[in-house]
Amino acid sequence: MKLLTKISLNFLSISLFIFLTGLVVFYFVLRQQVNQNINVELQKRQTSIQNELKSAHSAATAPTDFDKKVEITPIPANRFPTEGYSDTLIVDKKTGTYTAYRQLQFVSEINGQKFLVKIFKSHAETDNLIVRIILLMTFLVVALILGLLVLNRHISQKTLKSFYDTINKIKKYDLNAHEDFQLKETDVKEFNDLNKVLTSMTERIKDDYLNLKEYTENASHELQTPIAVIISKMELLLQSDCMQEKELKTISDAHEASTKLSRLTNTLLLLSKIGNRQFPEVKKINLTQIINTQLSFLEDVIASKKISVETPDKSYFVEMNPYLADILISNLLKNAIRHNHKNGTIAIITNEKQLTIANSGEKIQGTADDIFKRFYKSSSSDSSVGLGLAIVQKICEVSGFKALYSYENNRHNFSIIFTPDTNNFEA
Repeated sequence: MKLLTKISLNFLSISLFIFLTGLVVFYFVLRQQVNQNINVELQKRQTSIQNELKSAHSAATAPTDFDKKVEITPIPANRFPTEGYSDTLIVDKKTGTYTAYRQLQFVSEINGQKFLVKIFKSHAETDNLIVRIILLMTFLVVALILGLLVLNRHISQKTLKSFYDTINKIKKYDLNAHEDFQLKETDVKEFNDLNKVLTSMTERIKDDYLNLKEYTENASHELQTPIAVIISKMELLLQSDCMQEKELKTISDAHEASTKLSRLTNTLLLLSKIGNRQFPEVKKINLTQIINTQLSFLEDVIASKKISVETPDKSYFVEMNPYLADILISNLLKNAIRHNHKNGTIAIITNEKQLTIANSGEKIQGTADDIFKRFYKSSSSDSSVGLGLAIVQKICEVSGFKALYSYENNRHNFSIIFTPDTNNFEA
């Protein structure tokens, strides 16, 4: 959820809560005030009726007058009914519906005869007035809340503009571009403090990145030279005729370990370079052509294991670094061959959305996440350093792709999902 949306929702929810609470309180206060006004009116009518009863003291009973909503009933001398104000409902004889009334009940005594007098005042007019007042108030408050919401959003957008500018600059900042990371000053102290912290942190990251890049380049040169010398000297010793069989085996083991160390060093340095995004060049490449080229390099290995390969018959294009594309396809194909069995199959399925390389083979130990971890080996083969699929995962990360693995129907399936905005398709 965006910050502006969250601010607006919080403002709206608090405003609605206050409005609804205030509306309930307002209704009861207004109802109490209206009842007090009706009580005053009923009290005036009470005085008038009492005067009329005194004038008509010769009458033994008084009739009930429903038109004026006054009910007069003689009561025994030993009865003491409750006096006061209350609310009641009266049935309308014409419509048969109930109508709310305010009632005043009191006792009046004329010449020793007690009369129970009930005066009624309809709530209809006051209820209509209350409804109109509440509707008008609701309309005004809703209009006020909407106006404040729009105004608050506009002010928040203006205030947060520098914050979003900072985020955009962070997104676009590239360590390889050798550009200074500069942020604009704002009139908000907190944003200025944030910009200072980000600028300082970016400078430290940039220094660490340059140091790591320099170390990688130096290691690439300094490590490979002595390893190459060791391997070449051992090859000379292996070709010597004066060595005994035991000595030749020892040298052969050392030569094999040195060769593996050379491969491991090259692979780790490659992983470091990919992670440092030292392959920024991106262009449109023919994925099908790269697949066919890599398959031609592996023809002998494929033929020795008698593996049948199914290749795409159309040209598919994707935007990525050409060098990384070669490494990606090469590692996936080598993995499909290494973990295949004799007379096995490899199916390469490519479209505008993804590349899938499926090979037959026995199920391996570990989860789908373990497959792409560094130094993870599904077999005890000494020829593998366990970094091929880690390189595939790292290439996908820097290229904006996603690597997936699954095992279904006795087949290993490795899929590379291309992002919609970076891949193209041509028949």
